[in-house]
Amino acid sequence: MSIPALIASFFGLGYLPYMPGTWGTIGAFALSFIFLPGSFNILIGLTVLFTILGWYVSDLCLKATAHKNMDPSWIVIDEVAGYFCTIAIVAYFTPLKPLHLILAFIFFRIFDITKPWPISWADTYLAKSNTTAAFGIMADDLIAGILAACFTLFACRIF
Repeated sequence: MSIPALIASFFGLGYLPYMPGTWGTIGAFALSFIFLPGSFNILIGLTVLFTILGWYVSDLCLKATAHKNMDPSWIVIDEVAGYFCTIAIVAYFTPLKPLHLILAFIFFRIFDITKPWPISWADTYLAKSNTTAAFGIMADDLIAGILAACFTLFACRIF
């Protein structure tokens, strides 16, 4: 396995059987507990890091496979970036608690799986072109992360 594929699969989680996106998000969820007391600045930094790194390694992996599949399911670094986007936004508005991380996980997976508009637009429109496919891999999950953050914050007001 190449270094870009190792990173894109979030150290192999994307190759686990059944629901690779959920496995990638579980990896991000586990990692998020390290940063639970962390500040918004750390979380937004991690979101930016995973987004840029994910975009880069996704592009390398797509080129290595000659763009046979514009959004391979084993690439899960996008789920990591999307989940960190969710908790970074939540952390901006309220101190993170374990309940926030759990709700963020649930809402992120719901939006990532169901892909309502505008997530579906980013997922399909950007994936049509060899030049935008890697960006599309990342963009749909970041949009899902933003929507999941809104729902997480709303749910936190209820609980």
